[in-house]
Amino acid sequence: MTTNMRTLATQVRLRRLIRTFAESFDRLSSEPLERRLVGSVVDRLLELSGGVRESWRRESVIRPLEAALEHYVGESLRSVELAIAGLGQAGADLDLLQGDFEAAALPLEVFLRGLDAEPALQRSA
Repeated sequence: MTTNMRTLATQVRLRRLIRTFAESFDRLSSEPLERRLVGSVVDRLLELSGGVRESWRRESVIRPLEAALEHYVGESLRSVELAIAGLGQAGADLDLLQGDFEAAALPLEVFLRGLDAEPALQRSA
């Protein structure tokens, strides 16, 4: 069976972002950090998120999606970035932001995997 890995780079970057977010969340919630350290954590996460967005942009140029699906990816990435940015706000509800991040990032990861399985699914139908 030939596998189409049209979103592999985006998936790898998204998994790295999810893992780094989880590690950062553990640090932020277990030990009070100075504001400047929180800022550097947020900056790093936003940098990783930007890498996901750029990778998606490159991969989606090769095989564009229907507008509604492209919109889903864009809104998911936007929600991820908003949750990350919220971590840097004084008095932020970290649990709420973690939930927002996961509600956007985890389904997006599954969606991207599904895009790679799409041709195999079409052949079996």
